[in-house]
Amino acid sequence: MDWINSLLSTKNSKSLINPEDECDPQACYDSFKEHWHQVYKIFNRVQQLPSHDDVLGVVNHLEQMATLLLYDIKRNDRFFVPHSTSKCLEHLLSENILSKLFEWSTTSGRYINAIRCEQLKVYQMLLSQSRHGLLLHDQFLQPLIKLLCSCEGEVFSKEVEKLLVDLINQLSALLMQNVEFIDLFFQDIKNVQSFIIFSLLIPFVHREDSTGMRARDALLLCMSLSKKNKRVAIYIAEHSNFSILLASGLSGLYSVLPNILDDISVPDWHRFTPDDVNEIKGLLTFVTSLEFSNAVAQVAHPMIRKQLQEFLYRGFLIPVLGPALLQINVYEQVAATAYLELILRTVSDTGLLHSLLQFLLNIDFDGEKILGTLIQRLGSDNRQLCLVSLAMFESIVDLYCEDLMLELVFKYLQPCLHLMISQRNMLLPLDPYCQSFEKLLTLSPKCCNVEYPKEVNDNSSQWYTLKHKQSLYGKYFAYLCDARNRISQCQMSCIVWNNLYGGEEDSNSDNSSSTSLERSSGYNSLNVTADEAKTTEEYWETPVKFKQKKEITIPTKISDIEYSRSSAGPFLFLLMEKLKNFLSNSFYVNLHLTGLISKLASYPQPLLRAYLLDHSLVLQPTVPSIFEIIGVLKQKVDEYMSQQQNSQQLIKYARDILVDREIMLVNLRRYHVEQHASKKVETEPFQRNSPKRKSLGISPISSLFGRRPSQIESNAPVVLSPEEVQFNIIYPKFNEGQHVALCAVLLDEWIKELAALAQEHTVAQLINFLK
Repeated sequence: MDWINSLLSTKNSKSLINPEDECDPQACYDSFKEHWHQVYKIFNRVQQLPSHDDVLGVVNHLEQMATLLLYDIKRNDRFFVPHSTSKCLEHLLSENILSKLFEWSTTSGRYINAIRCEQLKVYQMLLSQSRHGLLLHDQFLQPLIKLLCSCEGEVFSKEVEKLLVDLINQLSALLMQNVEFIDLFFQDIKNVQSFIIFSLLIPFVHREDSTGMRARDALLLCMSLSKKNKRVAIYIAEHSNFSILLASGLSGLYSVLPNILDDISVPDWHRFTPDDVNEIKGLLTFVTSLEFSNAVAQVAHPMIRKQLQEFLYRGFLIPVLGPALLQINVYEQVAATAYLELILRTVSDTGLLHSLLQFLLNIDFDGEKILGTLIQRLGSDNRQLCLVSLAMFESIVDLYCEDLMLELVFKYLQPCLHLMISQRNMLLPLDPYCQSFEKLLTLSPKCCNVEYPKEVNDNSSQWYTLKHKQSLYGKYFAYLCDARNRISQCQMSCIVWNNLYGGEEDSNSDNSSSTSLERSSGYNSLNVTADEAKTTEEYWETPVKFKQKKEITIPTKISDIEYSRSSAGPFLFLLMEKLKNFLSNSFYVNLHLTGLISKLASYPQPLLRAYLLDHSLVLQPTVPSIFEIIGVLKQKVDEYMSQQQNSQQLIKYARDILVDREIMLVNLRRYHVEQHASKKVETEPFQRNSPKRKSLGISPISSLFGRRPSQIESNAPVVLSPEEVQFNIIYPKFNEGQHVALCAVLLDEWIKELAALAQEHTVAQLINFLK
């Protein structure tokens, strides 16, 4: 359809009137009428189809008329006279020009889209200047409705599509401010009352270009309208296929994503970065569609939200994501787990999260729940699968969801069967001296208690001192600040939980996540009553005190515990087993393993906090103790390092590696932030009513060094680029001694982190006790 563009580009090149220039209003009006007279003469010519010259003449005259009309309207706005309107606009309405233009366009044959472009431009201009007032005039409204209805089911050029979507976006925003006009846009189409504005937007739901983004913006406005007008809500839910289209679209977009991520080469890759989302084929489109679904669920009428939630659950999660996660090939498991983690990071609407929880907790595939399968992969010997599994559970733990945490840890800890019988009635007495803090610090490897010789005053010593001053390495106060922030955030996020999980005295309602899922934990907010909302507000007023909102007294069913009668559950068991293999794990696995355990240790619930941070707790012989495991690791590390003649140099090397890596990453991140801030970032339209996207923030630095095979020429000379040099600094290869030294230094730092968490938990306990 290039001929349309050529037609529009050959418009009369005469200079048009600048609306800001002054000219005689009467001359303007006369000129407007004359242009219309010329157009009308073309309309009245007796011939079957208009010629190319006829269409070109109409287009040129319409352009002149639009300019004159815009001038006249703006002039009236500038020199406002009561009860005065634009004479050109009055003539447009009285002569029913818009209706005549539409009728003639239907007989223009192959030139219909050229005329349609001009009509769309005229309506956009009029609405932008006169706003909703014109909707009161049938001479404006009726031809507009006819034009919109004529577009249904048609295939247009990119230009017509853009103009159409822009006009609908304009109308949607106008109706948001003037809901009384909504009924005007319901029309009988094929014996069904159709909300024409909405139905025209549906084909653009999954469009990737700017027109698709603009259409999704307009669709979100329509979703907001559904809250204000039940007729709109009923039409979208019962007479459109919108929810089905979203769910099936997600399924289709997911199905074309790579099954194996064979082009990601950084050794510590564990989740999709923004660079990955932009570079991996189809992933950006999938994430955009997912975020749009999330935004729809946040702003739409509850009827639509519920429908969308159900279709995504039945049409995407169960038939598509479930089988993908259960594939046999380990590399396909890596990709599917990473996709799930990205979905968990992207979705924020409580209704959609509820669907995800149901999917993870309730759906059985071959007799096993999805979450159980994912837990088992924590023990995988495949480094990549272990890393993405750890990252996924980090994201799960960061949700602060009672249902998930009940399934992961509390249904096993709540009966206190992991404790010796003597411990079950006196769990966690207040210890103001925090002896666990001291106990943890005694577990630090002795080989790490070495300092760089201060008497040596050479350049290397000065550089070593300077680097460590820039780093947070070894700074215990930084761990205390981080621990306090973590505990405070976790405490606030868990304040709506149903149970305290403090031991036998805390009568847990049921050791079943499926039962809990139907009650509370913040994911059934659509069913919150006014009284419950009031109760929630009261608890937010006292954020420091972690109180129990209410209890449902159903006896604990010990038979529901599927793992073992004396166990902390498979999740904690596998984490402890992985921790036992600290020295044989990849360094990057250890980074995420210790990070995940620290996240769990930030939770304020006594059962979990005691298991991870209370050294005096007496556990069953079959239950692993983190203090015992760390003690064994300390002994192994010190024994190995004592046999190395260059042990001090190895420890110094390990510290330098960690500090260099930290400084490099911080500097690169700062550079990336500055570059990001210097660019004008356009907020995607459908983000208006949704929180900042979680998946597309600032790029993790590891992605900057992820050299992909597609980016490397096979015949290129072997010369290290600056990026490759930096890659080798951040990702060096280690021999056995260097690896053990790195594990020693990492263990030493992690012990400080745990000690800080133990101290800050004690402070929080004391504050609550004193209150």
